[in-house]
Amino acid sequence: MKGDADQIRIFLDHLSQTGWVRRSERRWWPRFLCHYTDIQNAARILSSGFLYSRQRLEDTQRLPVSSGSNEVLAGTQSWIKDCVRLYFRPKTPTQYYAEGVKSAETLQRSRFPDAHCPVPVFFLFDSAEILSREDSWFSDRGLASRNYQIMSTAQDLADLDWRKIYHTGPVDFSRPEESDIISRRMAEVIVPGHLDMKSLKWIYCRSEAEKDTLLHLLTDVLRHQNEGRILSTARSELFYKQHTYLESVQMDREAAYLSFSPDTQSLGPFRLQVRIRSGDDIRQYTEDAYAFQRGEFRWKIRTGFDDYEFELRLDGNLVYRNRHIEVDDIPF
Repeated sequence: MKGDADQIRIFLDHLSQTGWVRRSERRWWPRFLCHYTDIQNAARILSSGFLYSRQRLEDTQRLPVSSGSNEVLAGTQSWIKDCVRLYFRPKTPTQYYAEGVKSAETLQRSRFPDAHCPVPVFFLFDSAEILSREDSWFSDRGLASRNYQIMSTAQDLADLDWRKIYHTGPVDFSRPEESDIISRRMAEVIVPGHLDMKSLKWIYCRSEAEKDTLLHLLTDVLRHQNEGRILSTARSELFYKQHTYLESVQMDREAAYLSFSPDTQSLGPFRLQVRIRSGDDIRQYTEDAYAFQRGEFRWKIRTGFDDYEFELRLDGNLVYRNRHIEVDDIPF
């Protein structure tokens, strides 16, 4: 524990009560540090009980989905990649480029074509607890930039340019005073090696369908331990929600009914893969060039089992997996 831990907590409380923070969507930001990752990675994090650095995950081949841009990672110092990295806020510039299931055509048009986090899950950690750790540091801007500064004290924290770190809305790059807002929005908190889950408070998914998928990916024990803090939100305070994602799924013995977000900017085409498994019976359906049509974001896929697992992938990306068990209403 740092010697100025009390001052760190006092400053964060003060920041949360500052008028321009308290009267906006930022009102809860000072209380938490954010880490987002794809849903398959999220399940592994909860299974291991630790958030590991990218370098360790790559060395041990335990990173199912890599959402980082190779261009950005190539400019990041190796010691940074050996740290767990958290953000002071959600909706960072990197999240903007990575979030959501994007077709190959959409990715090709992106500034960072290989930055892709199809189904993001947010881990929210207690900011005061993490920042008070003796082994935690923070930066004044993104650690992929060239002129960042690394700091650790309560006074350093208070001296950060919070107006820029917490900036929302568009940026006018022609104005010199706004030119570095993007990099400051990326200010980070780092912890060497790995981080346990003791300071983890909440886990957020974009929709009920994605929440159900995350819960299904966990063991029964882990599901019981975490279901109270795994939530979904229809609000846009954590996610951009500009690209394809599954909003809801209803299943019965006849069919699965799927509803996708109608606001997607990535209509396809996708390689659509459906797998329905009941015991040893597996049925698969593939369409190599499925494209959404405006106004058509609801599907009905026939199943035909009382007890089955339903899985959906788009371009190989896991979008949904859950199990349905039909329960009769007859009480005896």
